[in-house]
Amino acid sequence: MVPYYNERDTLPYLLQQLAEQTLPPYEVILVNSGGSDGSSQLVDEWISTQRSLTRFTNLNASTTTPGGSKTAGVKASQSALFAFMDCGLSFPKDWLQRQSTVLQNDEVDWVSGVCLTNGTTLVDKAAIAHTYGYLTTRPVIPGSVVRRCVFDRIGFFKDLRAGYDAEWARASERAGLRREVNRDVVVEYRGINFAQNTRGVFLKSLRYARPSVGRDDTVVPYVYVLAAVIGVATVVAALVGAVPVWLPVVGVVLYLLARLAIASRKSRQISYFWRSPVRLMLLLLVGLVMDLGKVCGFATGIFMRFLVRKRLIT
Repeated sequence: MVPYYNERDTLPYLLQQLAEQTLPPYEVILVNSGGSDGSSQLVDEWISTQRSLTRFTNLNASTTTPGGSKTAGVKASQSALFAFMDCGLSFPKDWLQRQSTVLQNDEVDWVSGVCLTNGTTLVDKAAIAHTYGYLTTRPVIPGSVVRRCVFDRIGFFKDLRAGYDAEWARASERAGLRREVNRDVVVEYRGINFAQNTRGVFLKSLRYARPSVGRDDTVVPYVYVLAAVIGVATVVAALVGAVPVWLPVVGVVLYLLARLAIASRKSRQISYFWRSPVRLMLLLLVGLVMDLGKVCGFATGIFMRFLVRKRLIT
């Protein structure tokens, strides 16, 4: 199961990796989420040249999120087992075989691999330090093999851009389903892990935060909005003399320390940033840009939800 959206540059390598698996899958469903770069035509052309036992299907769905696309692919198949992979990743040729062996031998409900996050540019490395963790491996849905009974028990992935995988994994754990993490199966990004520059960090954070507002099926960290409001109010109050000037300064210092603590907790090699003042300053800057993007995303989401409630938009 592979969702894709405007992945014309990464699809050829992904398709090649799938075709070279030591355990050929019975069926591969590629879910087109409505991209506009010709990816769907590329997939159709590639499928037409295949003469393998694997059945490749290009499903043009009306989904707009990775979670929704994965769900559309699961619903379109009658298979007893589902394997998931994403574009832009490099994975072993025996990935599917090794995961299937673990699933059968250990009699678990689903098995995951791990993703190693490294980053390319300094901004990319800083962004993953705040999110996935720099040079850290973490269990992910890409690289996983799941029995159909798991979906029967806990339902499908939620129609979200971010967080759908973590929520689904937590639902599996609450239901008492057996999951094994096979750390011998490692997937890696072939290029950018999060974003190439600070503009990309801001826009990605905004896009991920905006759709989450007002949903009953996901937890939204409104603390970002509250913190921003308190911060702005404190600065304004200091400027007009309502509070001491040192108060917002202390707030900024505490914020930066909190950002450093988050990155240090998530990253195995945080010393990479501590060894260089430039890298350390960039780490803090990227964290700030990321939070500004989230605040703007939440604010936009709240405004859009207000317009929907007032029936000014649909």
